[in-house]
Amino acid sequence: MADEVREFKLPDLGEGLEEAEIVSWLVKEGDEVELNQPIVEVETEKALVQIPSPYAGVVEKLHGDVGDRVKVGAALVSIKTAGGAPEAGKRRQEVLVGYGPEEEGTRRRRRKKLGKAADAEPEPEQEILRKALATPPVRKLAREMGVDIDTVRGSGPEGRVTRDDVVAASEGTKPAGEKEHVASVTRLEPAARRPVTDEGPAEERIPVRAIRRTIAERMVRSYTEIPHVTEWLEVDATELMKLRDDLKTAPEAEDVKMSPLPVLVKALIAALRKHPLVNSSWDAQSGEIVVKRYYNIGIATDTERGLLVPVVRDADQLSVFDIAREVARLAGAARDGTITPVELTGSTITITNVGSFGMDSGTPIINFPEAAILATGAITKRPWVVGDQIAVRYVMTLALSFDHRIIDGAEAGRFLRYLGDLVEKPARLFGVL
Repeated sequence: MADEVREFKLPDLGEGLEEAEIVSWLVKEGDEVELNQPIVEVETEKALVQIPSPYAGVVEKLHGDVGDRVKVGAALVSIKTAGGAPEAGKRRQEVLVGYGPEEEGTRRRRRKKLGKAADAEPEPEQEILRKALATPPVRKLAREMGVDIDTVRGSGPEGRVTRDDVVAASEGTKPAGEKEHVASVTRLEPAARRPVTDEGPAEERIPVRAIRRTIAERMVRSYTEIPHVTEWLEVDATELMKLRDDLKTAPEAEDVKMSPLPVLVKALIAALRKHPLVNSSWDAQSGEIVVKRYYNIGIATDTERGLLVPVVRDADQLSVFDIAREVARLAGAARDGTITPVELTGSTITITNVGSFGMDSGTPIINFPEAAILATGAITKRPWVVGDQIAVRYVMTLALSFDHRIIDGAEAGRFLRYLGDLVEKPARLFGVL
């Protein structure tokens, strides 16, 4: 059978995602690729994804450059296949999410291409140029330091360039523990650099891409479309901290780090059941308020790529220990880039823990299109009136931002006070007192 050029279009990568941004090509035109070999890294508004080839053959054309935004269904790459070449439909195809290791086939092809040069130590001027394997934050660092990352030999798994490799290349040294020869690094010409100060470049321009752009768009939409109001309440969290300490010693907590957050999630759900409008959204198209009778709790998480909101689904069906495990799993996946788009969608209300970086409180912006967001502040020892006496107690601030189209200030105040009572007497959550 004759050769055939097949066009691979960007597939649907998750719920409601319409486009993705090309972060790096893992192949170039003329490369031979195998079925299911990762060929491109793209970033959606939710996650970083490696997309595998659905065909075996030779890359005929790459339809886009790094930084381009590609619509779902648009051409991504053209591959020339031999007659009878296998397709993804004949073998299982897996979409690799995050910064996964290279497939064995990729390593075999690289060794084949390098031949004897792969076993010998090449001279700097003979270094074989290739597309470096590196995460977006490492690529950004290389640009800032004026290092051509494609000429840096990576010390990470499968030759991936690490942050230490870039720093070492910039300083002309070897990364800690590196014993092999480090190839010479092509630096940007001084004339191409911006003026610098003792602290670095005098100014920096950061391209607003993918997740950061989506965060910006959603924050603007939330703040311009939703009439925000915020109310605060200081509460005595001493009993909450005692309960946390008791839970830490329970057999069910053996494999999980217990914090006050899982108990706060339970208290939030109890308060939502009593005040259901807080667990709703505004449907402008139909002119309706949509009240949710399920409880998918978004947990705002700080990551290198920006603020992400993993979702603990059906949290009302989970124990405090299960919630702790799920929060830890989702936060870890969000930070290391392996979280899936599905795990970042569908929240009905969000918690943001500003206390994790030492803040007492804040005015959180609602995670559109939800009706409210709860900020929990740092739990610290403060003087507090108990009866007619001043005592040292653990105190925290709860801040609720809410959609004033749905929730009146009085209703928000009742909700926040009920939630505060549960924080002060958390044993009520478990049928005690």
